[in-house]
Amino acid sequence: MNHSLQWTASDAAAHLMAPTPRDHKYSRGVLGVRTGSRSYPGAAALGVEAAWRAGVGLVQFTPQLGDAGPRFGMQSPAELVLATRPETVVTRDATRVTAWLIGSGTHPAERDATETAALTSLFGEQRPLVVDAGALELCLGRRDTALRAAPVAITPHAGEFARLWRGLGEPQPADDAEAAAVLAATLNVTVLLKGAVTTVASPAGRVITVGPATPWLATAGTGDVLAGVLGALAARHAEAIGDPDHPWAFAELCATASLLHDTAARLAAGAAGPSGAVGPSGAVGPSGAAGRPIVALDVAHQLPAAVELLARAGAAASAETGAGTGAETDTGTGTETGAETDTEADAHR
Repeated sequence: MNHSLQWTASDAAAHLMAPTPRDHKYSRGVLGVRTGSRSYPGAAALGVEAAWRAGVGLVQFTPQLGDAGPRFGMQSPAELVLATRPETVVTRDATRVTAWLIGSGTHPAERDATETAALTSLFGEQRPLVVDAGALELCLGRRDTALRAAPVAITPHAGEFARLWRGLGEPQPADDAEAAAVLAATLNVTVLLKGAVTTVASPAGRVITVGPATPWLATAGTGDVLAGVLGALAARHAEAIGDPDHPWAFAELCATASLLHDTAARLAAGAAGPSGAVGPSGAVGPSGAAGRPIVALDVAHQLPAAVELLARAGAAASAETGAGTGAETDTGTGTETGAETDTEADAHR
């Protein structure tokens, strides 16, 4: 049985690094993005918006090779990205890229062979790679050791997850945690299986759960936002992901991205507690459907506030832990220790 951990605000806060006076745009991570298509150009804009608002230093957008012109007179993915986030750099020069995000808003049947070859080559590099939606099937090539150089995290929903299992030609375990762990080990990828409760599995064996998330996230485009958040974190923490002494780094970032995404959604839906209290699941606000309808861009726009709120919650939890330890040391009584535990539990409801 794989070790399972429930991810909390305190866990996430440790991965939400504020810039220091010595930081610059390159030191804060450069995310290369190859997303969107003639059919789904909006996915590119959503992922790029989320990456910027999650705190990455620079986003570089690379248009698909061989992509046909936009449909219905729409803007191309690159045009839409620049219209919404003009600070984005559109280029094919990947020299400074520290991590990649691929696949959102794409479909394998519409992808040119030259683009498929270019995406496949990223699996043979050393840079972290976040794989979403239309690029997920490329991960089946990870059975070839030549394509195992890059640390990879995949972000399937239940249907995409089932298709990956069919692609393997093996029966899918009924339990999500077991299925995610087996797939992670088989393909040497970190799995972020999206759902009401998100399951994250590392190829090193660790399983993390996040949630339950607010049901208001069940709307189109929020997966593209999540992929952008994870891409930003991967670009910022690329060195840690590649550290062999920290084999669970990518899994921890996946869990952090999921909790940050849920917290932003709760803020957008008006479902956060009035004092920003962190609930038992580690997210802000109640786990039910209190609040109002939201769209994906609402979630992206709330990411900066969510980063701040999780950082504050993590700091508060650390302070409470320290205070609890001090109270127990000073009194040495079971009664005092029990009172402190109750206070901490109340603060997290």
